[in-house]
Amino acid sequence: MDFLSFDYRDPLYGAILLIAIIFIISFTSYWWGIIKNKEEESSVNKFMKKFDQYSGFNEYKEIIQKKDLPTESAILMALTFEKSGEYEKTIEIYSAILKSVKEPQKRKDILTLLGKTYYKAGFLQKSREVLLASLKLFPRNEEALTYLIVIYENLREYDKALEVLDTLEALGSEVKEKKLYFEILSIIHNKSLKNEKKIKKLIDLGLDKKIVQRKLFEFLKLHNLNMDNSILKNFDFQNIIDMVWDMRADRFDPQLIENNQLLAEIFSAKGEIYEATSSDIFELNTLIKLHLIKDNSADMGFRYTCKECKSVFPLYFYRCPKCQNISGAEIDTILIKRQYETGSLV
Repeated sequence: MDFLSFDYRDPLYGAILLIAIIFIISFTSYWWGIIKNKEEESSVNKFMKKFDQYSGFNEYKEIIQKKDLPTESAILMALTFEKSGEYEKTIEIYSAILKSVKEPQKRKDILTLLGKTYYKAGFLQKSREVLLASLKLFPRNEEALTYLIVIYENLREYDKALEVLDTLEALGSEVKEKKLYFEILSIIHNKSLKNEKKIKKLIDLGLDKKIVQRKLFEFLKLHNLNMDNSILKNFDFQNIIDMVWDMRADRFDPQLIENNQLLAEIFSAKGEIYEATSSDIFELNTLIKLHLIKDNSADMGFRYTCKECKSVFPLYFYRCPKCQNISGAEIDTILIKRQYETGSLV
């Protein structure tokens, strides 16, 4: 073993020895990782083979009801089917578990999972019934309450959604912005109110609130109503830049455009007026400069980011499609190539 002696002082020898040790460690770690992955794969396959030995899905349910399969394993199987979009099988598994589970806490959890699955499958009425059953067992079930609000929103039962929000508020949740959102929806979808009355009620909610501004502007645009200066003069047009971009300048009072720098920049970037020669917003500034040299090759597009989960979507939303939070979306402007244009300089 003299060749490993620390008395050997040749630097080249030490470097070779260090490289050899690193190689041995790396090689061992590599093969150890492969072995562990194979063991995990084998374990998963053994788990699935427990179900493959049965001829039909109905026999899975019989196994669950006879308690031959642990509840946790049955839930894991249900979640696997749910992830692959097989909601019918997921619902059948949860239904089978409910027949064998007696403990109130577990029944509450399974009912909540079942209610969420019915919602994802598009059965809103059934989802509501199941979640309400879950709440009878455990009234402080915030997850069930949250999904119940989403269901009432989809069913346009906004007053009931507000009642659920009162319950969440009593449990300590922050619901102020959510309440405002449903109050707005309740006004807009109230068939007994005329448009003028709806506008007044929306204004009464407070034009200093961005969600009120956006919903009111959306309502005026949708119904082709007058863009009243007295209403719009204090608007934050950055919050509705995507909707303004789809409109022509003649929908607005010229005085409003003249007095609002962002509106002047938007319509100058569209090439409809020549009020602004630059903008602090990069995309608007680029489009303004292009129009000044008669180049119409570019356009502006938008993407929307959830303030909570940071997911990005191509369309504006008030409730995030992914995390279901009602927080509105952050609007990002992007430059895009204008389609069907000829004679471009770029």
